[in-house]
Amino acid sequence: MRTLLPALLLAPSLLLAETFAGAPVALDFGPEVSVGRKAILAGLATLYLPRIADALGAPFDYAVPITLHVTEAADAAPGVTLGRAITLSGHHLRRHPDDAGMFVHELTHVVQAYPSGTTPAWLVEGITDYLRYYLLLPEPARRADPAAADHRRGYADAALLLDHLVRTRHNGDARALLHPLNAVCRRGEDGAAWLARTYGDPDALMGEIRAAAKAAPAR
Repeated sequence: MRTLLPALLLAPSLLLAETFAGAPVALDFGPEVSVGRKAILAGLATLYLPRIADALGAPFDYAVPITLHVTEAADAAPGVTLGRAITLSGHHLRRHPDDAGMFVHELTHVVQAYPSGTTPAWLVEGITDYLRYYLLLPEPARRADPAAADHRRGYADAALLLDHLVRTRHNGDARALLHPLNAVCRRGEDGAAWLARTYGDPDALMGEIRAAAKAAPAR
C-alpha cells in the first residue's frame, strides 16, 4: 500500500543545498490518529518544517505544539489549518495516500501565521503552493497551465506568478522574493499591494505569462 512515507525519501529541497538537522517538532495528535499515521506525519513535519521556515525567512517556535486531527466528515477539505491546528481529511488520505504535498501546504500555513484578512487569499495560498510545487516537492504535473492561469484563483495559478518573478527578477533566488514578502504579510500589511508596488500589476504580469506560453512552440 502506498503511503505518504515515500516523500521522506525524496530530495528534501530543490531550493537549498544545506542539510538541516531535524529540529524537534512538538506535535499533539488527536485520539483518532493511528500510530502508523502519527509516525508518517511526524517524519514529514520534522523533515519539512525547518525548510519551510528557512524558505520564508520566518521565525518558528518548534516547542509550541502543532495539533493534528483527522476527520471523517464526507465534505471535509483535504486539509484545514487554523493557527497551529491542522485537520486532515481521512477520506483524502485514503484516496491519495502519496499526497505529501497537501500536508506540506498545511504546514506552510502554520509557519506563515499571517493576521487574518490582511493579505488576499490568492496570495496566501499562492505562497504555500509555490513552496510545495517549486521548492520542496517535485510535483511539476500539478502546476498550473501558464497559457490559462489566473493568479486570482490562488493556489497553483498564483504560485506560477511567484515562480515567474523569482526566475525573471531574481535569477532563481527564491529567498530574495519570499523573505521580504513574508515579512510584509506577517506584519499585517497587504502582501498583494506590496507585490504590485515592487514588481508591477499582477494582472499585467499574468498577461505576459499567458502570452509567452501561447507563443511558445509546441513540444
